Amino acid sequence: QDEPGRLIVSWINVPFWNVAAPGYTGSNTFQLILNKQDSTITIQFQSCTGTTTSNGPVIGIESITGSIGLARTQSLMPAPGYAVRFYNPANPLLQVTDAAVEWAGVPGTGATNLTVGATLPLAVGLLNAGNQPLTSFTITSEVLSPGGQAVLTETVTVDSMQAGGNLEPVLAQAFTPAAPGTYRHRITISGVAGDLIATNNMMEREIGVYAPAVTGIPVSWAGASDDGLGLAWNGGDGGIGVYIIPPYYPCQITGTTIRITSNSGSNFNMKVYDDDGPGGGPGTLLDSVLVTAVNGGPGDHVYPLAGSNIQVTDGGYYVVWYMLGPNVNIAVDVLGPFSMQCHEVLGGAWAEYRARTTTDFHLGLRIEQPPFLDVGVAGLIGISNGQSISGPTTIQALVHNYGNTPANGFPVSYSYNNGAVVTQNYTGSNIAPGNSGVITFTQQLVPQDNSTGSLCVWTAAGTDVLNQNDTSCVGVNVQVGIVEQDGLRVRLFPDPAMDRLSVEGLPDGEARIWVLDTQGRTAWSTKLAVSGGRVQLDVGGIPNGNYVLRFASADRLLHGRFTVQH
Repeated sequence: QDEPGRLIVSWINVPFWNVAAPGYTGSNTFQLILNKQDSTITIQFQSCTGTTTSNGPVIGIESITGSIGLARTQSLMPAPGYAVRFYNPANPLLQVTDAAVEWAGVPGTGATNLTVGATLPLAVGLLNAGNQPLTSFTITSEVLSPGGQAVLTETVTVDSMQAGGNLEPVLAQAFTPAAPGTYRHRITISGVAGDLIATNNMMEREIGVYAPAVTGIPVSWAGASDDGLGLAWNGGDGGIGVYIIPPYYPCQITGTTIRITSNSGSNFNMKVYDDDGPGGGPGTLLDSVLVTAVNGGPGDHVYPLAGSNIQVTDGGYYVVWYMLGPNVNIAVDVLGPFSMQCHEVLGGAWAEYRARTTTDFHLGLRIEQPPFLDVGVAGLIGISNGQSISGPTTIQALVHNYGNTPANGFPVSYSYNNGAVVTQNYTGSNIAPGNSGVITFTQQLVPQDNSTGSLCVWTAAGTDVLNQNDTSCVGVNVQVGIVEQDGLRVRLFPDPAMDRLSVEGLPDGEARIWVLDTQGRTAWSTKLAVSGGRVQLDVGGIPNGNYVLRFASADRLLHGRFTVQH
């Protein structure tokens, strides 16, 4: 209870821990009273029963580092009604100069995650933990890359701080990562003369940076290594909880991840809780999976959720590993930076993990983008760049599912040279994420003239999220070939031609002839009179290559193709 003049913390009927069933013994009721007016500290005991298996109880006070303190009793059980009060001397007997980093990033220095290219504002909280005022000193804010190089550095001067005071100096520079990995935001205090405690002059906050992936990414605070031993609670009735902040929103949770160092035959649970409990703590149980010992052996594991994927728009989630028997060990990471996001879960009671400043656990969530449709054409089948098409041709294309949900029933179209559009729905088997299917158009591409252009195939799904991968095109040469009408049989020879090209089977009369290159440009043309159904053309001045001959008379339009090779 927090009153204007004092803060009272009460422990009521708190037992000692015991490895034997039911896991506890005895009962203890006592209070800690912190007086805000006279700075006294009072500890009073109503009752203490039972036997402790640890080195206690110890009654006393000490500094935040444990290097200075006053012990009243040790290993003696206090009698009912016993109380002890510690007084603050009117004239301090010890002058303490101590500047401290109280937190980095956020109060509590809990780690956070973000994506490549996102911007994270940086912040710091300072504390004058001594009883002497502080004059001007310096803080340095750095962001270190996964390799330990500084990618951001800012120096701020603090003019002064009163004893016991707090300060949040403004950091102007924000962090925008360019590559994924584990970064650390480091705050360092320097320039404090006579600083009694140097260990609180530096603090680091872990920052995880991820690149979003369609197929999912494991998100945890642990690094690649572990201590090889792991952690298990005596008696086999305990667990570890880790608070995970997704690197991006919206997203979906599809599973839990864990590394087991050893397992002598015990099952365990993997659970996910929302952070809608009191003070942002674990609240609603969203998913629970029973993992048998057979499926929970040593190594890294990903366990799909028992229910539907959890759709995430904000906030964080607690993932819990809970033992259902003895001698199953979760892997422990003892190399910094550390997340400060780990909890111990014993008998259903949660608490910050006792060694959270030096420990992380290989426990996390599998996160991917929310369900989305993204289909596109990966390429045409049987038609390549530069290919000639001279007759009715069936168009086939490979359509790919770039999204993360099965795809079917979406429209696919093709068109040549921005001409008529042919559309047909894909109705084959469902295309799983990351896989492809084949669509065969029932309407063929029929050449209408001689030209060169782009043959394009594209998808047009209504909810497609990315249109840059929808279309695939190839450049083709469309050639009609000789048209034979009314029994006319037209022949071009020799093919290839060197200097002269003969054309037979033409209708007599006035006509015009064009020679077109593969780009549709006129390479040569002439007017002439056909007699005897035959003409001879001079192609000696035309460069080597493939050409289309176009013949037009009063009532005929004929096309043919040939090659010039000098």
